[in-house]
Amino acid sequence: MSLNNNDSIDKHGITAAHSATTNGASVEVDEMVEVDTTTASDIEIKPILWLWPPYLPQGSVIYVIGDGGQGKSMCSIAIASAVTRGLPLPGMESALLPPSDVIIHNTENAWASVIRPRLEMLGADCTKVHKINDDDKRLTLTDKRIEAAIRKHNAKVMVMDPVQSLLGDNFSMNRSESVRPALMHLDKVANRTGCTIILVGHISKGRGKAQHRGLGSVDFINAVPSALCIGRAEGLDADIRCIGHLKSNYSEFGKTQLFQLGKETGFNWLGEDDTITPDEIMSFNATKSRIDKSKIDDAVQFLHEVLGDDALTTSEVTELATEMGISKRTLERARKEAGVKASKVGGVWMLSLGDSDDDF
Repeated sequence: MSLNNNDSIDKHGITAAHSATTNGASVEVDEMVEVDTTTASDIEIKPILWLWPPYLPQGSVIYVIGDGGQGKSMCSIAIASAVTRGLPLPGMESALLPPSDVIIHNTENAWASVIRPRLEMLGADCTKVHKINDDDKRLTLTDKRIEAAIRKHNAKVMVMDPVQSLLGDNFSMNRSESVRPALMHLDKVANRTGCTIILVGHISKGRGKAQHRGLGSVDFINAVPSALCIGRAEGLDADIRCIGHLKSNYSEFGKTQLFQLGKETGFNWLGEDDTITPDEIMSFNATKSRIDKSKIDDAVQFLHEVLGDDALTTSEVTELATEMGISKRTLERARKEAGVKASKVGGVWMLSLGDSDDDF
């Protein structure tokens, strides 16, 4: 585009233009147009700072996805616990931050019976762990209290778990026009405060590339500089989980990190594995979900067959299920899906088909 001699220009752009020529064609400019620009040479270069290289950059929003029960919450709490004590994370010779405060906003687990005991087990300095009280007004991704809480405690990590519980009333997690502005807002908060904001999300039940398995819009992953997936992988023991690096804008991809999660062993970092990919992690969990669904369907059919029009004691049903190779956990999930009714008769719990009136 070229301007005629009768056009005037200032640093904000065209302030008074009568006509312009674009590709030889004359274009009339009828109104004032202002534009604010910055020249690259005026921008101060800042190095990328890391909380856990190359997985967690400081002052950024990070997205962590995984299926339920795979250790997403425990892993995020383990990271936060290490930060409170200034301990290095796997692969680091030393921590890059001194002992620092963190904020955990978890809407799926109770603090008194789950979160605090996990923090204690992981050796966190609980005087440096805080939560935002939102009983009167539910916290959302664009809530001003997020930045206020980070600044109040000079927090270096904030965990928001799960992200699906922090969506506003008019927020659509499947639409880019909802997701992008919210994540851009959070990114500015993270950048201004230097806090690493970890969003924990669920995955969809379909198949496909790991980057496309997050529940909701792909912008949850596309709009952040680093994303991780957590789950199991083929050939590993059932209590071993993997952290795959499925997106990295600031560096090369990190190797898959392993941790152990069990009732007896608790949480333990196991080191890295450079052979397991994020796609393999997501593929394994998708396959496992289909197998679990098949088992539940078989257990539902079993309940319909053994109960029919009759009622049996819980012990009788459990014994029959065990003989059929149905685990107690699968049986309980199938009971809910089949609508089994539990009633106490003469001090004994009886099961029959129908809407459940009681818990047992």
